Amino acid sequence: MGGGGSSTLDLDSRVPMRWPCGPLDIERGKRREGFTPREADTLRRWCDPRALEIVAGTPVNCLVVTWAEGSGEDEGHQQALAPLIAAARSRGLAVVGWVGAGADPRRAAGAAQASGLEAIATESREPVPSGDVLRFRERSLGDRSPSDFLGVASTVWPGASPSLPTGVDAASGPTGPPWLDSNAWYVRLARTLVDPKVLWLAFDPPDLGQPVAAASYLQAIADTEIYGARWVVSLDPHLRLGLLDRRASALDTWAGIGRSLAFFAKHRAWTSYLPLGQLGVVSAYGGADEFLSFEVLNLLARQSCLHRILEKSRALEMPFDGLDAVLYVDGTRPAGDLARKLYAFAEEGGTLITPPGWEERGVREGDSWLSRFRVFRCGRGRLAVAREELADPYLLAEDAQLLMSHRRDRVRLFNAGTAQFHHATSGDGRSGVLHALVFPMPFPRSPMTAWFLHPWAQARVFMVEKGEPATAEREAVEPGVEFHLPPVPVYCALEVSA
Repeated sequence: MGGGGSSTLDLDSRVPMRWPCGPLDIERGKRREGFTPREADTLRRWCDPRALEIVAGTPVNCLVVTWAEGSGEDEGHQQALAPLIAAARSRGLAVVGWVGAGADPRRAAGAAQASGLEAIATESREPVPSGDVLRFRERSLGDRSPSDFLGVASTVWPGASPSLPTGVDAASGPTGPPWLDSNAWYVRLARTLVDPKVLWLAFDPPDLGQPVAAASYLQAIADTEIYGARWVVSLDPHLRLGLLDRRASALDTWAGIGRSLAFFAKHRAWTSYLPLGQLGVVSAYGGADEFLSFEVLNLLARQSCLHRILEKSRALEMPFDGLDAVLYVDGTRPAGDLARKLYAFAEEGGTLITPPGWEERGVREGDSWLSRFRVFRCGRGRLAVAREELADPYLLAEDAQLLMSHRRDRVRLFNAGTAQFHHATSGDGRSGVLHALVFPMPFPRSPMTAWFLHPWAQARVFMVEKGEPATAEREAVEPGVEFHLPPVPVYCALEVSA
């Protein structure tokens, strides 16, 4: 984590929450257009130790407060937070201080230790001689040194994108569906490339001018948790005020947030399952290829394409067993041994998808149905070589799915509307979990059906809103098996077993 000394934070058990309050947060708010005196008053009231009643009885056990920004207001702000920090510690709550880019992290860390904080969190890379430091970074994963903790501060609010370009009143992808923002693909990538013991994502609710829907908070939590990350819970200003005023709608939303956090804490075992993949994506995931490789993973997850992340530096040692296709993303061709392995994959029955300039082997197939690639019968498989530079991640993800074909699907989800799903299985292959995230629609939900090529013997449906799982009705089909699910408001998990 940086900072020297032994860690006093049991980070794996921490459920963090952003706790904005005090002079620095008020001053930051004043720099934002539309900030109101009522918001300023809310930030003052959240400094009151009595506000900690909000988290009583919830899984939240770690508060992240603004600590220093490098301004003359830092010391006064820290003094204003002293009663809150003391009260939090007496309740068994950890307190972490956020240190902004303009502050001296060494000085901030010293003040934090003196004030009873358990750690500071910062995006600064400067060394700190003592104390626990939680290092946050932007989304890039260029630094892959082993780390117990990884914090990322540039992720998105999951769900149907609420932001629209200036001058338009609607936005969608080329085929019409709403654009879906997600961090699940990134969590999976970070855990593959860095494999931290603890991964925290920091992102705030959108400014909608009204309270954010309770369902949106569940989406944010589920999207973060399904691959084993933790969201630093952040509430919109309307919800913060509503909780202080004990409004019924705010209390209901907060209760839903607590249930969601407790649900995923109870089912942490699912995060050890291995994502099922039929498309391997080979890339260095950095440098000049970072944007394309990141967005391809984002879009493959968005279309619920089961894929496996293959880091180029380790791809030679990684098995391709179970893959139907391999997509090589990077503009730089691989070294000889990896190139030979990729061509051998095609010759043995797989589909290899490459950028332009690769050696075209085999017999040319009719490829008028996919104008962006030249397709060859290569041994028992196929080789698809792009005609032009791979530049559009949307088209590349779509073409990869077309070349692989839905005929090879392992899992399908029917009647879900606008939705994403993620599927992973246990190491011994005897159980699995299908996470389904559905997005708002203007009409009532209908029952869904999950189809698996693997003939699982039984399944249980887990929903945050329900106390106990329900048995899913099983129906054998040819091929595979179907399980019937009830209408799902936002999220459900289908746990399957042999």
